[in-house]
Amino acid sequence: MFSNNKSGKSLILLTIVIVVMSVALIFVMKMFNTGKTDKAQEEAFKLSVYEYNIEIKEYKTEQLYTQEEFNEENLNVYGAKLKEVIPNMAETDMSKFKIEHGKLIYIGNDTNEERWTKEVRI
Repeated sequence: MFSNNKSGKSLILLTIVIVVMSVALIFVMKMFNTGKTDKAQEEAFKLSVYEYNIEIKEYKTEQLYTQEEFNEENLNVYGAKLKEVIPNMAETDMSKFKIEHGKLIYIGNDTNEERWTKEVRI
C-alpha cells in the first residue's frame, strides 16, 4: 500500500543540504580569516628576511677572521651563489634577493615583500 520512495528523496535532500552548508561555511571562514592569513604571511616573510640577515652577518664575521683583506663593500652575490653566504635560504627566495655591498636587497616584484624587507631591522 505505501511505497518506500521517500528514503531516496530524503538522502538526496540531505546531501544537498550538506553541500550547501559546507560551501557557506567555507565562504564565512574565508571572509573572516583573510586578514589573519595575510598577517601570518607577512610575519613568516619578515622572519625569513631576519634570519637571512643574521646569516649574512655570520658570514661576514667568519670572512673577517679568515681573510685579512675582506671588505664587506665588495660582497656582491646573487643567484645560486647566495647559498654560499646564506645556506638556509629557501629556493623560492633565491630569485627575490641579492647581496649588494654586504647588505640583503630585495629584487623581486611583490610590493608587499619589498616593503616588508625594508621594515626588517637588525
